[in-house]
Amino acid sequence: MDASLIPATFRTASGCLAPIIPDTWALDWAGGTEAEWLPVTARFGIAPDRLDALIQWVSHRFDKDFLWPNVFLTLEAAQEFCATFIPSGGDAFILGLGLASADADNLLNQTAPLPGQTAIGLHQILSRRLLPSEGGVPLGSEVLGVELGGSLHSSLCNSLERAFAQHLGARPNGHGLLDDHALAQRCAVYAGSEAAQAEPIPWQAWVLTEFPRAVGRPP
Repeated sequence: MDASLIPATFRTASGCLAPIIPDTWALDWAGGTEAEWLPVTARFGIAPDRLDALIQWVSHRFDKDFLWPNVFLTLEAAQEFCATFIPSGGDAFILGLGLASADADNLLNQTAPLPGQTAIGLHQILSRRLLPSEGGVPLGSEVLGVELGGSLHSSLCNSLERAFAQHLGARPNGHGLLDDHALAQRCAVYAGSEAAQAEPIPWQAWVLTEFPRAVGRPP
């Protein structure tokens, strides 16, 4: 990453750049291994003796509150997970993602499942047209691409921050995100162009909002 543009610490919804919990390894039928879950749970301060309970919780909530591969349907479900398994303190964050209506329509078309397939979690959530939850702190907009399996990649994964600055004048804020959402949308269009030479996946500008891990507490 370009250190002149990206701060030393930043917010992202990309699992390539920051650990996300829970993920598919926490589903009892997905065949997760200790090599997958122990580094992540240790990173979040979760004791090994809590792992079985975590896997049972996530597996029971799958296709209800928790959707493939690593998204919660509601803020309340994410807060309940944190209250149950994440120790107080530390640097774990709940991030909410939102799309402009037209961008949501485009992504729904691009991620529509084939006959016999199940829609990825983001598609299921967007199709419900849920309004953003209240009580969060807006952080800015991130250009994210959606893989076929539903995982997210930041434009940083494709080293596009310098191109965004040179071609579109985009400079990230203190969270490593863009304050101007319309500008972020133009960056997403660029990310999907041949000139960017990025991954050939749907790119959109997502609004990131940080929410408190416990009800009644500031994020």
